[in-house]
Amino acid sequence: MYHSRQEDRISALPDDLLVRILLSIPTEEAVSTMILSKRWRFIWTMLPVLTYQERKVSVWLFLNKSMEFHKAPVLQILSIRLGPHCPTDADVGKWVENAVNRGVRELFFTLQWSADPTRLPKSLNTCKTLLHLRLSHKILVDFPTSSCLPSLERLQLYYVVYKDEASLVALLSSCPVLELLYVMRNEDDNVAKFSVKVPSTITFHQ
Repeated sequence: MYHSRQEDRISALPDDLLVRILLSIPTEEAVSTMILSKRWRFIWTMLPVLTYQERKVSVWLFLNKSMEFHKAPVLQILSIRLGPHCPTDADVGKWVENAVNRGVRELFFTLQWSADPTRLPKSLNTCKTLLHLRLSHKILVDFPTSSCLPSLERLQLYYVVYKDEASLVALLSSCPVLELLYVMRNEDDNVAKFSVKVPSTITFHQ
């Protein structure tokens, strides 16, 4: 009886407080609260932060479904880390496009699957809301000269592959307010000389 009353008191809290509670636990656990009661069914869909990390084979399928039902008007942070269990035919780009359409502020994407490096959707090239971008491993950095990331302040590129040197130049040139650049490289990343030319004064870590 005591636990029932305690649960009722928690459920009676306003939506914004329930969202704060869910932010303190892993995304998968937050989504699972939808089965508790009708009151909890859609609370998780308002989370401004979503974090997915591959701990089991089905995480990519879970990611597919939860991103489909997520309804928060603004997505502050989307963090995705997928490893060798992710099927090589998974449409990983649509998760990024979904985040861009939701005005994502911080995007962290690590892809360590067995397939070739994947291109991210073109919508990322002109994302006006993005403040922090981290790309890691099996991702092909392919940015045209028309790219524009007007709000990007922090950029992290870890062991990615570049389409060519021109694509790297286009990416860096598209960031007029960039402050921090972190780079870790593979020997075969298609860039012979890593030249940093940006419109702003930055701190560069390599």
